[in-house]
Amino acid sequence: MSGLLYAILSHTWEEDELVYEDIIHGTEESKSQASRDKVRMACTRAAEDNYDYLWIDTCCIDKRSSAELSEAINSMFDWYSNAAVCYAYLFDAPMDLTTEENKAQFSKSKWFRRGWTLQELVAPREFEFYSGSWELIGRKNALGPLLAEITGIDVDILTHQKPLSSASIARRMSWAARREVTRPEDMAYCLMGVFSVNMPMLYGEGAERAFLRLQEELMKESDDQSLFAWVNPSSPAEMRYGLLAPSPGNFLYSHSILPYDDWEARSPYVMTNRGLRINLHLTALDNKQFVAAVDCPSPPDFENSTFLAIYLEKISESDEQYARIKAGTFAMVRKRGALRTIYIRQKPEALSEPGAFPQHIMQIRNIPSPEVYTVKRIITPPGASKPVPEISMKATYLLPKEFQVAFPLPRGVNQLAAGIIFARENGESVIVLVGSCQPFQIGYDARELDVGLDSWNVSFDEMVPLFRPSGLGRIELEYNNIRVSATSVVRSSSKYYIVDIGIEHVKRSERLSETILGAYEVATGSGQRNAQYKTGPRLARMPVTKPNTGAKELESKKSRWYELRYRWSAGFVEPE
Repeated sequence: MSGLLYAILSHTWEEDELVYEDIIHGTEESKSQASRDKVRMACTRAAEDNYDYLWIDTCCIDKRSSAELSEAINSMFDWYSNAAVCYAYLFDAPMDLTTEENKAQFSKSKWFRRGWTLQELVAPREFEFYSGSWELIGRKNALGPLLAEITGIDVDILTHQKPLSSASIARRMSWAARREVTRPEDMAYCLMGVFSVNMPMLYGEGAERAFLRLQEELMKESDDQSLFAWVNPSSPAEMRYGLLAPSPGNFLYSHSILPYDDWEARSPYVMTNRGLRINLHLTALDNKQFVAAVDCPSPPDFENSTFLAIYLEKISESDEQYARIKAGTFAMVRKRGALRTIYIRQKPEALSEPGAFPQHIMQIRNIPSPEVYTVKRIITPPGASKPVPEISMKATYLLPKEFQVAFPLPRGVNQLAAGIIFARENGESVIVLVGSCQPFQIGYDARELDVGLDSWNVSFDEMVPLFRPSGLGRIELEYNNIRVSATSVVRSSSKYYIVDIGIEHVKRSERLSETILGAYEVATGSGQRNAQYKTGPRLARMPVTKPNTGAKELESKKSRWYELRYRWSAGFVEPE
């Protein structure tokens, strides 16, 4: 529309709007009276002001054509900038602003809450506000202070005394923080003119993806690091984010943030396939958490030599991968740390369980209390004598120092890595088996061993065919419940599975007394029990013989039990 003298309308879309198709096909009368009146009165206003043309988005954009719609959205800011005058129609506004009540009603107009009307307000030089009855409320230049109070936009920018670019990226984003749109992606698209960027329309990509693309376009044009000065007050401290904001709403509290002038050389930053590559000054808080200085003074006092800062967490030992954490707050630094080149993915999620690394290692961290369960032995594959590097971990109960704690983890299906044998004081024992259940996925199994079984008689090879792992962390046996969990940690080229084991004794076992009585009867020939108590399969449950209800036999068994226990304690009988 270059060279044309035209007026332009700014309004909010309502139901049953008169649109381009109605103009082409002559179906205007099918639309609501309010819609027809709005268009008619806008045309009347333009004609009275001696304009031959009036541009109205609802009537002048063929939304059936995606190409025309994309061109219109990318050109919208220029069309409003080049208009001789913009008429803003606020159907819910009062006729004048002579009272405080009317001013309050004016400030609550729906027009001030819409996303598209932001650029429509700042772009034109000549701007007139009209009420629902098309009474002139006032002009933008005269209403500057009130409009600044309502919108947060500087008076000098509203009145074109300063260019739009004089406001920082964060400040301009804050103007849109409370605004709303109908289609999610429009929250990004309506800001293109405010930041002088262009990009294709991809309706269906979602609001966050569209806003991410907008910020990526901004980084191509500006090195204003206030782009990274956003917060999410409701976010848990440990939640990970990228360096770019999910939505304009995250800049609600960034109105006063501005960048330092270009007083030192800044390396360009760019989005790569490993995330945003950027040079930032990092100060370590511990071995994983840092504060990163952003090239902006710290509000609200803007003290000399202060820098706004954000919190980062290093999430990979193998390279400089970081994520933003504690996104609900900013930090301030007076002395910046060393300048480092880092990478920050926009979706820095924790490592998933599957995933291939050159080495996969299982390391045992927590075990049951040694006052209840003693570690008797750890079985590993024959010939597996090469030590595996461990990583330092804190735990409530660690393995005794004589035991190896880290083992290579197989990466196939149902492959055993190690078995840990725990025993109670009464001679009952449990073996917890750990290995892989699926490729690159850790799995667990457990068995209750025969009472009195010497742990050195349990071999790795005989456990291999019995290993039936599950990715679930709870195994319910007859007498014990086993809880096993693993946390993934990456160190250099190795992925560690840090394993915690818990055992809960849930049922009193009679196996010990039955085994002792059985051994006694076999040795003395006083009973009918067979020799299975000496030679039965190690992992089968020991049969429990219920005592005869006859009082004599019960008393006889009790007496033999007490006699045997006494003789053992006296050293006369050695248990097999």
